[in-house]
Amino acid sequence: MAIGPSAVERWLDLSTEELRAQVKQLVNSRLPGDHAVWQAIRRHPALVPRIRGVLSGLAATAAGSKDEAMQKVWISKARAALDQPAPAPVKTVRKPVVKEVPEQEPEPVIELKQPEPQQKQPHKPAPTMLFQEPS
Repeated sequence: MAIGPSAVERWLDLSTEELRAQVKQLVNSRLPGDHAVWQAIRRHPALVPRIRGVLSGLAATAAGSKDEAMQKVWISKARAALDQPAPAPVKTVRKPVVKEVPEQEPEPVIELKQPEPQQKQPHKPAPTMLFQEPS
């Protein structure tokens, strides 16, 4: 089964083992928390606790494996994605109709002159310093 916002709808009917396989694939894909899949998951209040349980199981399974640290990081990111608040619906605002203004003359362009490069002066040698011995 594929991971996508439309596939999340079918996750409600999956067995625990099938859901575990899907969540493991989701965790391994490391999608950002604002991805459409996580948004679709957060819209289903019954699915969120089931996924939390699966994540706990995955964390327990990863304990002692050679990839334990990496898996725990990915699982914690998945938990953080579940904890994100659902974004507020964006209200669209109609833009006011702008009446066309008759063409006006463009403003005059002011040209800025680049300063002329200064000629480099030859390097003067540093004066020679003489040190006297203490008497």
